[in-house]
Amino acid sequence: MRNVLPFEQEARQRLGEPLYRYMMGQPADALLAAADGNSQDLQRYRLLPRVMRGNNGIDTSVTFAGHRWSAPLGVGAFAGDVVFHPEGLLPIARACRRLQLPLAVSEETVTPLSEICAEYQGCWLQLRAAGELSRIEGLIAHAAECGASGIILTVLAPVHPVPGLQPGGFSIGDALLQRGLKTIGSTGPGVQPLPAFPCWGWDELRQACEFAASHKLPLLVKGVLHPDDATAAHNAGCQGIIASNIGLRQSSRWVSPVQQLPALRQRYAGGLVLDGGVRSGTDAVVAASLGASLSLVVRPVMGALVAGGEEAVFGLLSGWINEITALSHWCGVSSISELNPSFLTLAGAESA
Repeated sequence: MRNVLPFEQEARQRLGEPLYRYMMGQPADALLAAADGNSQDLQRYRLLPRVMRGNNGIDTSVTFAGHRWSAPLGVGAFAGDVVFHPEGLLPIARACRRLQLPLAVSEETVTPLSEICAEYQGCWLQLRAAGELSRIEGLIAHAAECGASGIILTVLAPVHPVPGLQPGGFSIGDALLQRGLKTIGSTGPGVQPLPAFPCWGWDELRQACEFAASHKLPLLVKGVLHPDDATAAHNAGCQGIIASNIGLRQSSRWVSPVQQLPALRQRYAGGLVLDGGVRSGTDAVVAASLGASLSLVVRPVMGALVAGGEEAVFGLLSGWINEITALSHWCGVSSISELNPSFLTLAGAESA
């Protein structure tokens, strides 16, 4: 049975069934109303607390990609923001500014990046690793001009090679095109069409990393799940890796990022982010124990945005930060950086 997300029922009523299914991201090869595999894998872990530690406080802040954030938590990117709220991404940007959490901004966002960064500069522009390298370079330069904090390059399934695989059977690109809405990464209404072939290789990534570095922007690579790819991404010059299967939106059969965190951390010593299945502050504590610097959340924040705008988003995220604070304290650490795999056990394998 699938767990119900915060604000899910309100969002479903306001969005209608087709757009709601898109928000939830059900892939074509998943059973109807199937549980989210990413979330299920996270919930297999149990926290193993340590007591009587004599700590004087708890510091939940983390340093990642050249910035200090208040907690190991951030908001991931999604497309077509104004379809979900009249102000688009701005209410989320304001909530993230109040909480000092990072915000990923999709190139398929309608709200101009300059407006988002005017509200909050703790933003990373997320781009698709496809098409001409010059397009990516132009968008990186645009991000630097707007005052963004970094770049995310999606390397797993950046484009659809065949039609009909849209999450939930809904095309957000078509919806934006019908409304005449231009996105950050497009030259006209809708989402910029990009070729599936020829695919990018590591040399294109290296050039993108160098170009981002020339604009003093860290570049994070999203969609890395194999340890060998983590090594290659590091060698290409990326400043961080986002372990992600793109929310299982293209297929329910991808390996989950939380499954891969230990292997990725073993091979990659840099900034490591979990993206996929995060549904609580507890999940972020689990991810931190497995070596993640940050955890990104998307669908619960989208639901909060639809249901209640900035205050609902702020309330959701601040509640999760409180949860992270309490659970980390009860685990017996004084800093998030002290969490490690010894604080975890798998369900059914707890010590007697």
